[in-house]
Amino acid sequence: MADCGNSNIPSEDDVAMQQLREIILGKNQELVKQVIKDNAREMVSEVVIEAIHDRQKHNDEFSKILTPVVQKSVETSVKQQSEQFVGYFYPLVGRLVRKSVTSFLSEFLEKTNVLIENSLTFKGIKWRFKAWQSGVSFSQYVASQTFIFKVEQVLLIHQETGILLNSASQSVHESADGDLVSAMLTAINDFVSDSFNPQQESPEQNLEVIKTEDFSLVIKRGPKLLLVAAVTGNIPQDISTKFQITNEYIHKLYAKEIANFNGDTVPFEATSQQLQECLLAKMRPEAIKKKNKKPILAILLVLILCIGLGFLGFHDYQQNQLVNQITQIGQQPGIVLGKAERVGWQGIELSVLRDPDAISVEDWLLEQEMDASNILVFEKHYLSLEEPLVKTRLKTILARYPQVNVDWQQRIPVLQGVLPNAQRVALATEIYAIPGLTYSNELISGVKAEELATINEDSPEILTALFEINTAKIDSTQIEFEQGQSTLNEKAQEQLRALAGYLSSAIELSKKLELNVGLIIMGASDSTGSKQFNQSLSRKRAIAARQYLVEQGIEPQYLNAIGLGVVEMKASGSGLRKVIFNIIDFKTD
Repeated sequence: MADCGNSNIPSEDDVAMQQLREIILGKNQELVKQVIKDNAREMVSEVVIEAIHDRQKHNDEFSKILTPVVQKSVETSVKQQSEQFVGYFYPLVGRLVRKSVTSFLSEFLEKTNVLIENSLTFKGIKWRFKAWQSGVSFSQYVASQTFIFKVEQVLLIHQETGILLNSASQSVHESADGDLVSAMLTAINDFVSDSFNPQQESPEQNLEVIKTEDFSLVIKRGPKLLLVAAVTGNIPQDISTKFQITNEYIHKLYAKEIANFNGDTVPFEATSQQLQECLLAKMRPEAIKKKNKKPILAILLVLILCIGLGFLGFHDYQQNQLVNQITQIGQQPGIVLGKAERVGWQGIELSVLRDPDAISVEDWLLEQEMDASNILVFEKHYLSLEEPLVKTRLKTILARYPQVNVDWQQRIPVLQGVLPNAQRVALATEIYAIPGLTYSNELISGVKAEELATINEDSPEILTALFEINTAKIDSTQIEFEQGQSTLNEKAQEQLRALAGYLSSAIELSKKLELNVGLIIMGASDSTGSKQFNQSLSRKRAIAARQYLVEQGIEPQYLNAIGLGVVEMKASGSGLRKVIFNIIDFKTD
């Protein structure tokens, strides 16, 4: 039992070893910790890039941890110092935009100038012939004449398997097939190693440079990878050294990926930056001088192009303004604009509906000081009920009766004068025949008739004139309805009572003149509703007017009611919902 109790007691050797550790490392390893702390910066700085790279390749925890910290820091800084950030970025953004625009224009002008010089000049034609003669592309020949050397393409190849890991090129469209070049190099290298190494103890032979007629392949070897650069011209030694340094750097940065390579090239996609840095070039002195010259040809071409585009734009603007000005013709009384659109380079097509009493299109264009030679006019006639046109027709009629004075100061003109009864009847007949004139009775009431005592009221001339007056009053009567309704309102009933009086007089006069008469009552509807509904509604309106006239004492055999359905008249507006009348007469056989 005593032995078991003493087994946990440290031996003298253990105590001595612990004391030695404390002397060398310090108590609780304080000396080692202090040494590490003193040299931590130098130790970490040598491996920090590789460590971050390895950690990021292992998983995304580094980005997941760092991203929120950076976002939060930026967000806090922007919120607390928003005005300062605006001040910081405002001039920077302005400079970036100006620099971007300037760079774009300079690059555009330079490329345009090179294109012109290489295509439209004697030198360009000569170079094209030389390129054709040499069997190379024109761009390759231009590069050979412009650059002392130019690295066209860089390939990163796995040495053991010959698999292409990544590549970079000056021009994506003109780059060689990297896999094909990689396979070719591997085959050539194996051939050289096997054919020119007859002694087993001699070192293996490897290619360093492969020259062709157009370019050279510079090969830089590493333990596992090949860096191959396709170069036109004579490459200097310092650039060749840069290729070797880049290959060594890639070996160091991607050591784990290279050691664990199983044919997957995805881990090496990030080497594009290192490969892009190898795409170097040096221009010939004469090419530099030409490059520094102002691209006169390009500037002239761009200037001519801008002038041409400016002229086309200004012409287009003028034509559009002219079309907009022409559309104002639709505001003229009695003119309905159909369309006004451009045709060809400077032609304009104008389509209108025009009342014969409205201003002519040619006269209106002349008033607007427009050139009508390039304006093609398509005109159709219609009868307008607009008040200015109604007054124009009235003026035309009154011009033939100089004995009648007209006062146009009021909305309804006032007529004053004395006419022989036959002329008064003729004037009344013409006035009643004016469509859209709603104040015919007020106009005629101001004109007095003479020779009443000497007139034979039974003369055919007087009877015919009176018949025509009543006919004109009947034909000019129109009654309107509410939308979807066929019931007569008070105004319609008043109009029908007056029409019944005119019709009764016309019937009596027709008997004396030995005429047969009849009244056609036509109902109309607007386009609201279905076709069947509108047809039925228009007939109901005509029948309602006929029934009211029968109630006023008109014999039914003189009345004929029909429904017209929808009547399409653009200028009529609500007037489509109406009943119109037309009296017909013919001589008795």
